[in-house]
Amino acid sequence: MDSNKQIQASSNNPFYAAAAERTLRQFIDAFWFEGALDGHLERQTDGKNNLYLRGINEQGKAIEYRIAAHAASSFGRSRLHGPVYEASSDMATNDIAVVSGDLLRPHAAQNGPRFINELIHTAAKQACSLQAQAMAAQGRAALDLPYAWQEAQLGDGHLYHPCYRSRIGFNLADHQRYGPEFAQAFGLVWLALDMQLADIHGLPGVDYTQFLQAEIGAAEVLRLQQAITLSGREEDNYYLLPAHPWQWEENLQIQYADWLADGRLLYLGAGETVWLAQQSIRSLTSLASHDSHNLKLPLAIANSSADRILSDHHVHNAPLISQWLDKLCSEDIFLQQHCRLAVLAEPMGITLAAAASRQDRYGLLGAIWRQSPTSVLRQGEQIFPCTALTTIDDQQQLNIFPWLQQHGTEVWVKALLRAMLPPFIHLMLAHGVLLEAHAQNTLLIVRDGLPAGVAIRDLPGGLHYIAGQTTNEAHLQQLRQAPAHRNAANASNGFAMGTTDEARDYLLEVLLFIHLSELAHRLALHHGFDESRFWHLAAQIVLCYQEQVPQLSASFQQFNLFVPELQMEKLASRRLSAANAQAFHTVPNPLHQFTPSQGA
Repeated sequence: MDSNKQIQASSNNPFYAAAAERTLRQFIDAFWFEGALDGHLERQTDGKNNLYLRGINEQGKAIEYRIAAHAASSFGRSRLHGPVYEASSDMATNDIAVVSGDLLRPHAAQNGPRFINELIHTAAKQACSLQAQAMAAQGRAALDLPYAWQEAQLGDGHLYHPCYRSRIGFNLADHQRYGPEFAQAFGLVWLALDMQLADIHGLPGVDYTQFLQAEIGAAEVLRLQQAITLSGREEDNYYLLPAHPWQWEENLQIQYADWLADGRLLYLGAGETVWLAQQSIRSLTSLASHDSHNLKLPLAIANSSADRILSDHHVHNAPLISQWLDKLCSEDIFLQQHCRLAVLAEPMGITLAAAASRQDRYGLLGAIWRQSPTSVLRQGEQIFPCTALTTIDDQQQLNIFPWLQQHGTEVWVKALLRAMLPPFIHLMLAHGVLLEAHAQNTLLIVRDGLPAGVAIRDLPGGLHYIAGQTTNEAHLQQLRQAPAHRNAANASNGFAMGTTDEARDYLLEVLLFIHLSELAHRLALHHGFDESRFWHLAAQIVLCYQEQVPQLSASFQQFNLFVPELQMEKLASRRLSAANAQAFHTVPNPLHQFTPSQGA
């Protein structure tokens, strides 16, 4: 897309109606599922379902809305479809502020206005994204795109959280310049940070400057070092530090004006390498070399109701977790012989020293380098973002339909589940380790269109372990915990989990609900592959894995993956509360009906 041609989001934009409709529907879907809205499901004479929702309008009068609903399926979730109607007038509406305000008003939500603002931002930015994706669809077929462009363009945002495109902090021009779906390459800003204020965290024996030379080239490092000298400073007293151009323009120049004035921080200008944003927005792919490390930089924006800075403790922990997890996986016979699990290591990072960090500008400076997904591939393999598994083409088919057609849907689904489930379940059962294997963090390794393995990324942000039941747990005592103000903001309990039930529910929520249930739903909706059959196949894969590791039979009983119900976090609606504790609700486990004792 020509960056000079800005897409406008308005009621005249034909994409806005679809964007607002999805945003409202996703808000109602998630909040109803989590028990945060008032209403009831009603079966119609034609056999269809309607969800009726009660609210209070600005005048204090009762008001009712309705939306069509599919029968409850996976996890007891009633999937919604179509627009929202004001029930008394039977008029469709996509007025986000009015509908969400009416439905939330009975609950006097403390953070309601802020949340509604995020919904409004989401719809406006989604309208722009839809137009960009429509333009991109006129080009090459999705499966033929190079990985960097698949990662950027083949994503619909979070399919559960209502604020999937909010990007609070970006205006529409920023959204189109730096949003991944627009696929606009850009350069980085380079800074120099006084060594006395910096902490370098890397794998043992890895030198920071030499690492940079390998990544961006010795000539580019020399050019940046010479810029330090030209500013009248000694290059040996500084570390080079990349920054996202938006972060520099909108935050760093102001927040660190004092350091820039006295030379603790130096501006060196633009770098020569160009980068493409990944779906997390703050992670970037180098277009200079496919095997160069990806780069994760802080952005002071909020998306899906979470800020996207780069916490100091994540930078500190990245190489520690990388080294520990690599050793654990390489020494595990099952993972080596029966799985294709690639852990994308994070060998190097830079952040502020603890003494130089301040709460009011916490996490605004720093960087983590992450192993490139393409660097782990073997001959004949390709990498494919799991977020793209659920994307739809202009024929209302999944973009992966050619693969389904080539191998048969059931064969393909079996291969996917065989690649996806055993490694993450094994890490939990055998080692007490849990990785946040949702779609954005997992990448599919494909051979001839058939899933052959998975890669996992974002290690410091996605690791949990079971206290007292984890392999080489002593190594994890070196991990730095989040500061108290970050835990309060994120309602996080840290890395350690106290019980096997808590661990099991977390893994099944992330892997089955947030990730695979979206694919199960869309396979049923667009290709007629029954959701129940999907979960039957998943159960078979779990039981097959159990037979492969008879030494873990006691762990299977302890974790009970086929338990009838799960406790899942209220991921969306808890954002309305100022409470710093996680909130949960009970949902049925789709694997339960296929327990061996019940047959299937």
